[in-house]
Amino acid sequence: MPAISQVKPMVQGGSSRKSSLSAPRKASITGFFSSSKVNTTQSLDPDKFSSLMSYHAVDFEESVECFQEHSNKLKTLLECEACNLYLVNEKEHQLYTIMKGKDGKPTKVFKPMDRGLGSQVVDQVDGLIVDNVQLSPRWDSTIDELAMFTTSSYLAWPLRSPSGECIGSIEARNKIDKSAFSTSDTQVAQIFAQQLSSAIVRSKQNALLADRDDAFRKAYEKNFDASEAIVLKDREREARLSGDASLNFAASELGVETMSISDIQRWDYDVFTKSMEELEMLFIDIFEDRGLFGRFSIDIKTFMAFTKNIVMGYNATPYHNHFHAFDVMHVAYLFISTCNADGFLEDFNVLSLLVGAIAHDVGHDGYNNAFHATTMSELAITYNSISILENYSAAFLFRTTKVSGCDIFERMDNTELKKLRGRLIEMILDTDAKNHFILMTRFKHGMEMKQLSRGLLSSMILHISDVSNPTRPNSVSRKWSFAVQEEFFRQGDEEKRLGLAVSPFMDREYENLPRMQGAFIDAIVSPVFHLCAEFLPLIEKNCIKNMQVNRAFWNKLQNKQILTTADVKKDIERGEAEAGQGTDNGEEVEQVGESLSSKNFRAPEGEQSAIPGIPQNAPKEVSDKQRKMSLIALKDSQTENFSMQVAMMAEEDEAHQPISNFFSFSKRDHDAFKKKCCQWLDGNWVQLIMLFCTAYALIADDLSLWIGDKENDGALSIITFVVLILFTLELLLSMYCVPEYMYFFFWLDLIAALSLIPEIGFLVGEDDFSSSGANKLEEHGTLTRAGRAAKAGARAGRVARVLRLIRLVRIIKLFKWMTGYFKRKAQEIMDHSEDADEAEEVDMKMSNVGRKMTESITKKVILAVIFMLLMFSLFEDLPTPDARVWQLDDITKLRNETIREEFKNNYISRYISGDSDNPTTLFKLVGIGDMYEKEGHMAGLRSIEIEQIWAPSNNSVYALFDISKESQNTAMHSFIMTLVVTALLASLSMLFSRDAYTIMIKPIEKMKHTVQKLSENPFLHLEKLKKEDGKDIKDENETDMLEAAITKMARLLQIGFGSAGAEIIANNLSDGGELNPMVPGSKIEAIFGFCDIREFTFATEGLQQDVMLFVNKIAEITHKHVVESGGAPNKNIGDAFLLVWKLKAGGGELQKSLFDNALLSFMKIIDEIKKMGNLAAFMEGAPENASWRSSLQDFKVHMGFGLHMGWAIEGSIGSKVKVDASYLSPHVNLASRLEAATKQFKVPLLMSEDFVKGLTGSAQNNCRRVDSVTFKGSNEPMKIFHFDSEAFEEFAKGGQSDDVKALLAECKWDKAQAKAKGIDLAEVDNLFGSKKGVLVKQIYDRAFESYVDGDWGKAKIILVLWLERFPQDKVAAVLLERLKEAGFQAPPGWPGYHALTEK
Repeated sequence: MPAISQVKPMVQGGSSRKSSLSAPRKASITGFFSSSKVNTTQSLDPDKFSSLMSYHAVDFEESVECFQEHSNKLKTLLECEACNLYLVNEKEHQLYTIMKGKDGKPTKVFKPMDRGLGSQVVDQVDGLIVDNVQLSPRWDSTIDELAMFTTSSYLAWPLRSPSGECIGSIEARNKIDKSAFSTSDTQVAQIFAQQLSSAIVRSKQNALLADRDDAFRKAYEKNFDASEAIVLKDREREARLSGDASLNFAASELGVETMSISDIQRWDYDVFTKSMEELEMLFIDIFEDRGLFGRFSIDIKTFMAFTKNIVMGYNATPYHNHFHAFDVMHVAYLFISTCNADGFLEDFNVLSLLVGAIAHDVGHDGYNNAFHATTMSELAITYNSISILENYSAAFLFRTTKVSGCDIFERMDNTELKKLRGRLIEMILDTDAKNHFILMTRFKHGMEMKQLSRGLLSSMILHISDVSNPTRPNSVSRKWSFAVQEEFFRQGDEEKRLGLAVSPFMDREYENLPRMQGAFIDAIVSPVFHLCAEFLPLIEKNCIKNMQVNRAFWNKLQNKQILTTADVKKDIERGEAEAGQGTDNGEEVEQVGESLSSKNFRAPEGEQSAIPGIPQNAPKEVSDKQRKMSLIALKDSQTENFSMQVAMMAEEDEAHQPISNFFSFSKRDHDAFKKKCCQWLDGNWVQLIMLFCTAYALIADDLSLWIGDKENDGALSIITFVVLILFTLELLLSMYCVPEYMYFFFWLDLIAALSLIPEIGFLVGEDDFSSSGANKLEEHGTLTRAGRAAKAGARAGRVARVLRLIRLVRIIKLFKWMTGYFKRKAQEIMDHSEDADEAEEVDMKMSNVGRKMTESITKKVILAVIFMLLMFSLFEDLPTPDARVWQLDDITKLRNETIREEFKNNYISRYISGDSDNPTTLFKLVGIGDMYEKEGHMAGLRSIEIEQIWAPSNNSVYALFDISKESQNTAMHSFIMTLVVTALLASLSMLFSRDAYTIMIKPIEKMKHTVQKLSENPFLHLEKLKKEDGKDIKDENETDMLEAAITKMARLLQIGFGSAGAEIIANNLSDGGELNPMVPGSKIEAIFGFCDIREFTFATEGLQQDVMLFVNKIAEITHKHVVESGGAPNKNIGDAFLLVWKLKAGGGELQKSLFDNALLSFMKIIDEIKKMGNLAAFMEGAPENASWRSSLQDFKVHMGFGLHMGWAIEGSIGSKVKVDASYLSPHVNLASRLEAATKQFKVPLLMSEDFVKGLTGSAQNNCRRVDSVTFKGSNEPMKIFHFDSEAFEEFAKGGQSDDVKALLAECKWDKAQAKAKGIDLAEVDNLFGSKKGVLVKQIYDRAFESYVDGDWGKAKIILVLWLERFPQDKVAAVLLERLKEAGFQAPPGWPGYHALTEK
């Protein structure tokens, strides 16, 4: 029988057990073969373990390359001849692998799961080892054997999912050394299989998530509406924090009536001080400011009836009363208008939010849901104890709309009404306190996924408005606190009466108001407001600051043991009396609140509700794939326990992580590490340290000799050694990560580093000048050679000093870093500068040409200076021997000892103290009689400060001199030379480079910079060329001419192609290939404006050649205002112009300011043309005697304008011979048809309904419906609008024209007809007399709605009343004229619109 072993996972302690994550589908096959002994004591090789840990099986795909990559990796780890990876095909009950077929294409190779040796591992927990497969009864060569291969030994291990299901297997065959597979190999296979299994499972999960993305999104966002998705892009927090200044600017410029908006947009607005009439007017003002009356055709009478019925539904409870309703509605409006929520909410969302706010607690009886559920009240029974009061309020709201005259949604179609009803119910139910943390979880999850919905945002705004009392100014906030406490006590009293347990904070015998408010802020308000502030940062300024003040206020009262409502009120009154101030609670609380950081009252991260599947410490910037994984709480399987050796090698805190995350050093990681090393080398601190090290290496030795002493040499040697190590580390890292470093600077840095070694005393040692040292030299016969070497050493010393100057190269490198550092600092300063052109100049990067030329010049300067210094040192004449040498030699030659002794004494006395001619001092003489030595003198000298001279005739006679003064002078000269050479290198490098840079490199860099920036941003503003006065073009450099030409050509490209040609410019400038103007089209969303000059044919015939002056003046006015508003001109078609405002792709912001600005630009154009008057004002530069001046002097210039929003295909139209960059779309045509319709409706501007929806509420409020039509080529009905830039009173000026008089004369009516049509003439008179434009406009809106509904008789009466009041209103006159032509009877089957056939 063959030796077959079932291998079980090893665990610490040597025991084996099944992993809970590896349960087989059926029982393992045990005892089928007899098992042979396996070496279980063999440990996993550490090198193999490290290699295994570097295996990073993260991405997996079913491809030949992926299968081969993993198989080859396992083959290397197991040191075997062949490895294979198989996956399970459940449907076919087969195993398969992917290989290259004979034709080189990927081919799946199958084998059955129920036959053969390889199938055995599928049905068992553990792997198996077979020493000789030929002896195995389960071995089937037709199934198990590979083609052109003979298997002897065999190892297999299953791949299992987290649930224990087998998803595949790995097989290894034939150890290379012909031995059998060991337990160590099974450990490798086990770990490898776990990593690979995790990768396969992740790939399948990701594929599943990708396929089911919509389903998961709906699971995350209940009632998710894809049309209302807010896709959050990475952008600066300040973008939302700064607000939308252009929006407010546009609204004011458009002449929008602002009412008392400044009064109601206040966070200290106190509803307790307002009457019911004032609160109802607040509701009207808010609806008017958001443009909701006109947008949803809400009749003001119906609105007032609805409001009164809702208010009447509120009970007289201390807190949940109509004051609370109006307050929550007002706060919701403040979030919309002052916290920039308006940028994410459409009109539909604003309507549902405001209506939901006013009705969210209607019918509340002052007792909470828990009380109703406990007492089994009728409401609890009706609504099954689920969000009892919220369900009742939602039902009350829609019952109110069923009351006659109260349905504010009556003009909505069924689809929109159904959506609104679902949204309102959802929002009101989300105000249930039980849903607080669920709502926070959904909102946080949506932010982390970077995909919210407008419905979820609306629910969150309503919820935080409902709990916003602690975020209001203290004078308002504490009033609500008193009301809440009183309502709590009412419930507590009722609970006592019924014998129920009293709810927390509801027992008036144990009142602690500060504690209740503090707990409410800390547990509920602070976390939710901080969460919302991450999305709407202005909440922090408007709300969180007040919350901190209020928290400090209640904390102060708690510390003072002022606990009851009565005591709190007394304390407030006392404080106001003492401070002599208004209703604010003194400055003390304000100061405390200012000093508190928001984090003091923010719930700790660990206490916030965790989102299922998302770690609390997870980073916010995560990939979409990662976040999708978190939706269903997917996690990798807990890895099986390894052998004891593996457990000891792995870190304890990584034992439960996927093995694939332990170590990895792929090519990508290698490149990342190299990049990190480069960043580290270029870091400010590293470069600063190296700067000090370089300065030390250059001057430390000279300074030590000049002003130091021998005692400090040891410390200096240690420092020098440290500097040498740092230089060496920098050199090695530069070799690793700096490109082209080895070519030049490596050798200079190497020489600079090696030149430090002679300065390290404990490495090179000191010269021995003692007697014993001399005797040793003499014994070895080296004294003579030492004397000769001294001469060569002097020259070498000077050369070494020169070589040491190579360290100056490091100064050059550091000089580059300093230049870059200061340039970055200058850029930071310029980023905050208003001079954009100057900032752009600083940001310009050096070109490749400039860098190469600068480096070349620097290298040559360095080499030239070093070569010059070397030559000077090598050819410098050595000084001739001085008198001391010859005198010593003469004394040595004397035979008479007495005379020799006398001359010796004279020699000593002469040189024992130095003089100005010879500053050296003799302190030792050896070889002539008795040795002379100045005791202790040599101990304080360095070896370099000692000079040894020999008698030429006798090398055993020598003298030692103290040359410390000479060494100091030499060191001083060397120090000065270092500074001079440093200055020389810097100045020469700068001088040689400056002219080349100024004349050649800088212009080339500017040209390259211009082209590069233009390719990145085709709309880049190019600075106009400025020439010196009187400078002739012939005197300019050729580079200046090229630069000017490139700038002009770039401007021509921008002007010629416009915004639609941005991609053409960018693609062709960034691509080094052939010219390709035919760029593929791209779909965009944009606002399209079309304008046309009226009676242009007549003007052209009269103006003749001067018509160009006229058209270009109109174009100048039009283009100027369009560009200022953020748009771009596209087509100029003689008398017509196409203008485009492109909307940003993706994201959740509605970009309402861009819509407002587009409208504003057209209104400015209309106004400017109107002010210019007759034709002559447009003809600047025309001849005074032009013929048209008499014939066209009374010609008035008029234009028509159309605005629409929709999609279009932006791209090239034409061929490589001639292209136009423009837009193709039916929406572009629709804009032109709107302009054409202005002639029919006798107004200068018409707007589509899609465009009007994009405007801010304030701008929408001044938009008036003109007609409901279908345009040629479209069957989709659309309401078209006109913008009333003036108040209606302006239409009353000038009286009735003859046309209006004739029209009114044909539209007879009487009071009986009006009464029959349900027209209340008294009410109409009251509306006409109102000072609020929205109420006056209601009269026209009723006429238009009657027209759409087909009641043209009623529409006629109202329009007549309107024209009698405002006879100059052409919109009403045209509509009445249309009714008259039809006999004031709607056509049979009138659908509410008609076809507008005129193009």
